[in-house]
Amino acid sequence: MKEGYLAKIAIALLVLSVGVFFLSGQVGQVSAYTYTPQGCYGYYSSYYYWYYGYYPYYYYGYPYSSSSCYGYYGYYYYGYDYYSTPSKYQLTVTTDPSDLGTATGTGTYTQGTSASFSVTKSIIQTSSNTRYVFAHWSGDYSGVGTSGSITVNAASKVVAVYQLQYHLDVSSQPQSAPYPQGEGWYNAGDTMLLTVPGQILGGQDGSRLVFQGWNVDGQNLQAGVSLTVKMDGPHVAVAQYKQQYYLKVLTDQGVAYGEGWYDAGSTAQVYVSTPVSTAYGVSIVFNGWQGAMQTGSQSATVLVDGSKTVIATWRSDPTILNLTIILAVVAAVLVVAGILVYVTMGRRNYGKPVPPQYQQPALKPVQTPPATPSSQPVTKNTSPLKKKETPESQ
Repeated sequence: MKEGYLAKIAIALLVLSVGVFFLSGQVGQVSAYTYTPQGCYGYYSSYYYWYYGYYPYYYYGYPYSSSSCYGYYGYYYYGYDYYSTPSKYQLTVTTDPSDLGTATGTGTYTQGTSASFSVTKSIIQTSSNTRYVFAHWSGDYSGVGTSGSITVNAASKVVAVYQLQYHLDVSSQPQSAPYPQGEGWYNAGDTMLLTVPGQILGGQDGSRLVFQGWNVDGQNLQAGVSLTVKMDGPHVAVAQYKQQYYLKVLTDQGVAYGEGWYDAGSTAQVYVSTPVSTAYGVSIVFNGWQGAMQTGSQSATVLVDGSKTVIATWRSDPTILNLTIILAVVAAVLVVAGILVYVTMGRRNYGKPVPPQYQQPALKPVQTPPATPSSQPVTKNTSPLKKKETPESQ
C-alpha cells in the first residue's frame, strides 16, 4: 500500500514540475516584450497580448480595431486585436417617376455611418393643370416626410414617390348662376361627383335660372343635376343654366295673351281682345299699352331683357250714341221746322185769291134726274083694303 501511494505521489510531482516549467517559460516570453512597468500587455509579431492574473484585462485596440480575441492559457487570460480598413457602401436616392430629379443624398458612405436624404420640391408643376406631389419614401426607407436618414451597413436605395394629380375646373353659365362645389386638384384615377342645387332656381322676383345640363371639355353631356367625372386627365366642367324672366300682361277689359316665362333676350308677342260693349251706343276701345312699353297697337312685341309688366288701357267711345242722338235731334228739328213752315205758309195765304194754277175747277151743280114711278113718293093708303076676289071665290 505504501509503495502504491509513493508511485502516485511521484507521478503528480512530475506533472506539476512540467507544468511549472512550461508556465514559467511563457511568462518569461511575454514579460520580455513588455512596454509598461506593470507588464499588462506586450507586442509580439502583429499581435497584442496581455494578461492580468486570473482575470481578463480588457484592452481597447489602437488606433482602429475591428475585432478582439481572447484566450486562456494555463492560469492566465490573453487576447489580441488586429488592424483592418473600414468598408464603404453606396446609397442611391431616386424619384418615381425617375425623370423628376428632385432627390438628394446619393453617395458613398462608411459602414455604420448615418446618411441623410431629402427632396428639394414637394410639388412639381409640369403644366397649369398637371403636377406631381410628394407622397412617401419607398425602398430601404419608408416615411412620409420630405427628408429622412438611414444607417449604411450595405448598398442601399431609397425612392421618393410622387403622386400625379390633375386639376378640375368648375364654373357656371351665366355668371349669376350658383357656383358648383368640387373644383381643385385630384389624384389621377380618382372619381369626382359634381352637383348643382336644383333644376329651377329663383322665380320669386320674376327672375329664375333653369338648369340645362353639363358641358365637360367643350362637349354637352347629361342634363341631370349630378355629374360623375373620372380624373384621367385635367377637365373643365361647366354647369349650364338658362336665364328666364317673367312677363306680366294686365288688362281690366277683354282677355290678355302673352303672359309667362321667357328666355332672357327673347321677344314676346302680347295681344288683348276687344270686349263686347254692354251699353247701347257706347263702345270700349283699346287705348294703348303702358308699363314696360308704350304703343297704340293692340298686338305688340316686347323685348324680354328683364322682369316686365305691360298694361292694356281702354277708353269708352260714345260715337254711335252721339250720332244717334244727333240724328234724332236733326229729325225732330226737321219735323218741327216742317210744321212751322206749313203753319206759317197757311197763315200768309189766308183770304188771298188762290192763284189760277192752284185753283180747283168750279163744281157744277148736280142735276136731279126726273122722277120715275119708282121714285114717286108712295102715299100710304090708309083705307081698308078690299079683298080681291079670285076666280075660285066667284
